Amino acid sequence: MKKFVVHLFNKQPSLMTDQLINDHVNHLKKLKKKGVLPFCGPCADGTALMIIEAASVEEANHYVEEDPFSKQDYYKDRKIVEITEATVENNFLME
Repeated sequence: MKKFVVHLFNKQPSLMTDQLINDHVNHLKKLKKKGVLPFCGPCADGTALMIIEAASVEEANHYVEEDPFSKQDYYKDRKIVEITEATVENNFLME
């Protein structure tokens, strides 16, 4: 399984409703339950980050596009990039 960082930016606060936030949270719960969302959260600069585990960038993009925030363009811009985690176990990618 590959890992992808999703950077969400260019927030449109005027689009926020109680229904939208509830739908978004329910979507995140589904991704957590499925085991593909190890991390997500807002950043101090008004953007947000997600880490998605998926077989391909297309699959990761599908999870992002299914998010009600994406469907409503709450964050107008999204960038998805594959990452390789540097860990003690892989000697921080020195091997």
